Parts: sequence; structure tokens; C-alpha cells
Amino acid sequence: MVQFGYHLKETVLYPVPHRQYVFSIPKILRKFFLYDRKLLGKLSQCAAKSLSCFFRISLGKNYGIPGIVIAIQTFGDYVRWHPHLHALVADGLFLESGYFFVMPKVDVRPLRELFRSQVLKMLRKEGLIDDAFIKMLMSWQHVSGFNVHNEVRIIPGDERGMENLAQYIIRNTFSLEKLKYYEKTDSVIYHSKMTHGKNKKNFEIFSPLEFIAAITQHIPEQSFQLVRYYGWYSNRMRGDRKK
Repeated sequence: MVQFGYHLKETVLYPVPHRQYVFSIPKILRKFFLYDRKLLGKLSQCAAKSLSCFFRISLGKNYGIPGIVIAIQTFGDYVRWHPHLHALVADGLFLESGYFFVMPKVDVRPLRELFRSQVLKMLRKEGLIDDAFIKMLMSWQHVSGFNVHNEVRIIPGDERGMENLAQYIIRNTFSLEKLKYYEKTDSVIYHSKMTHGKNKKNFEIFSPLEFIAAITQHIPEQSFQLVRYYGWYSNRMRGDRKK
């Protein structure tokens, strides 16, 4: 985490305002990403395409390049399978000439609609859902479970804030401080945030094997890249500028 935060701050991110975007999908779709991990990379591409389109529309530009770093996360509270994305994004568009157009304060709901459209289109192309499924999903309240949040903004010059945010987006699946093993009962208790709904609680009880199964499901496949770089921050563009 420390190395990654330092790497982003020193070699990737430009001294412009940045914002964190969090993209999440409904529970009914999460199983697809559990059994086919390659879809996680395609989910990241959906977010990057949505951000690029959203920025250009918001700024009234048909050109300009976003700077995006996306960390793929697969865990939620109590180490449950919860694929979602944390994106560290330059808050505007770069021009090849060096100019940077800063994003105004805008409603994020159109971005959520773009992201939903991209994800459903991708899953339909993969043959995992059909038009009837999409129609059913779109009939749900609360935008069918898709969410985008972007409340965290870092201003230029706040290097510590930038580094902390970079570390946060690749944080570990679980915390040892929340974990306790009780030998007498042969049980693992994992503390976390208070849950919502009827049966509120702030802990989960596992058997040792259940907890091992819960955390090992988040181990990525060999050579799978959990962090993706797009646009101005892509490996290709950074390489070209270095030359």
C-alpha cells in the first residue's frame, strides 16, 4: 500500500484536482464475476468508458483525455463477495498541448446511468443475460442496484491526502484488528460495521474453514492485474511522454 501510494504520487498523478469514484453493481449480477474473473477487467473498462463520456459531455468537449486509475476490489463487509471499483480520477480532461479543463460541480446520476448501460451491454454481449432479464432489472426501484459515489475530492498540493487515497483504493481484504479466534469454541469472530435491515449486528461468526474459504475467494488469478490505468495515466501515454 505504501509503495503503491508513493508510486502514484511521484510518477503517475499530475498536480491537478482529483476525485475518487466508487462504482458498484447489484447483488444479482455479482455471481457472474465470481465464476468468471476475466469479467472484472471488463467491468473496469465499463467504468473507464463511462467516465470518459461523462466528462466530455459535462465539459461540452468532443475531445480531451481523462486520467484514470482503477483498483478492482472484490470484498465488502465481513469479506463477502462484493465486486466493485475504486477509481482515482483527475477531475477534468487533459489536452495533448498540456491544458487541463477542470470539471464543474455536476450531478453524478447521468454517470450512473452510463455505467449501468455499459455493464448491461457487456453482460448481454457475453451471453450471460438477455433482454428479458434487463427489462426485469430496469423495473426495480433505486436504479436497479447500480451506484456511483464521488464525494471525496483532493485539491492540488495536498500530497498527503493524495497518497492516503491511493493507499485506500488498494486496501487489504480484511483487517487483523477486527479478527479474533476463540480456541474453546473453535470459532472466528470478525467485527465490522453495523449491518442494515431487521437483524442488525456488527460481527459475523465463522468456523475456521468458513473464514478461510471467505478470504481465499478474493485471491486473484495468476497474472491478473488488480489496478488498471486509462487515458492520460495509461502505460502507453506515460511511456510516450517519457520518451
